[in-house]
Amino acid sequence: MERNLLSNDLKSSQIEKLEIKDKIQAAMDIITRFFHPESCDIHLNHGDLLEAIWSWIGIKTDHRQKVAELLSLLGSLRPQSTERKTKWVVIRRQLRQELNITEGAVNKLQTVGLRFCGIADQALPRLRGALPTDTLTRKALDELSQLFNYLRIWKIDQYVFIDPLMPPTEGYHRNSFFQIYLSKDNSLGTLTEGTLLAVGGRYDYLFHRAVGSSLALETIIQHSSVDISRPFRNDSSRSVLVCSRGGGGLLEKRMELVAELWEDDIKAEFVPNLDPSLTEQYEYANEHDIKWLIIISDTGDSQKGSVKIRHLELKREKEVSRESLAKFLSEAMASQFRNPSIRN
Repeated sequence: MERNLLSNDLKSSQIEKLEIKDKIQAAMDIITRFFHPESCDIHLNHGDLLEAIWSWIGIKTDHRQKVAELLSLLGSLRPQSTERKTKWVVIRRQLRQELNITEGAVNKLQTVGLRFCGIADQALPRLRGALPTDTLTRKALDELSQLFNYLRIWKIDQYVFIDPLMPPTEGYHRNSFFQIYLSKDNSLGTLTEGTLLAVGGRYDYLFHRAVGSSLALETIIQHSSVDISRPFRNDSSRSVLVCSRGGGGLLEKRMELVAELWEDDIKAEFVPNLDPSLTEQYEYANEHDIKWLIIISDTGDSQKGSVKIRHLELKREKEVSRESLAKFLSEAMASQFRNPSIRN
């Protein structure tokens, strides 16, 4: 019974990370219509990790809110940047003089800020080595690692940073949460560096295991020179659902294929569950009016580098190599599978 509970908790955690990844991806899809991806920094943190940092450093409970308010001045600055290091001079002085935090605690805070904030591949091992290995801290680090892995598969990991001193913008973010900032001047608009563009995460104190996000769309549009009068195309007839058959759900393989298709300008989705049945995936396609399915499996054709493409409405199916998948889909979508040359 205990093993089943642990297994269910693990699955719930993985699904939540998928949902947070989806919120980050959705926010970035909108933001990058107005600003270059390199102009945006994604900062990640976890409520339990922040609590572990407070305890490890020795910040008293009644001081934490005030310390967090001061540290929020660092939030918009890229970890390891010259600007962030310079800002610590001001933060140190305020921590010592205004809040009377001990010099030892301030030194530890600065160590976390300068050494343990940064790209995930460096920051996470350093945090694991420095912090106590209690269950909550280990779980928080594992969840951040898992979330970052999903973002890496999605190929939006280049400007993702672990920022364990970053406080949430709202008190109800007590699990994994993120903040997206404009990191540098952008030729498309007049937003200043450090503008907060989006926030999100788990809303533990509002709803049980709910995930949400908020986008500063008015701010983005107001300061952007992109022509928003031209509508963005959202043609469901050109959408694809990447499905799995067997293999424990093949979650990462589905995610990788979706990311590849997006790179080829093909709108692709997957059911955000670890191991959805084929029936669940068909139902998802019907609910979202998706006609095209790509089916991968852990045996047979998929092992040979090919996938099956199926059109639900036309009831046609074809096996296609991964190398020619994007070209085939583009041609098939253009002709709605009616061109005899692509059906043979």
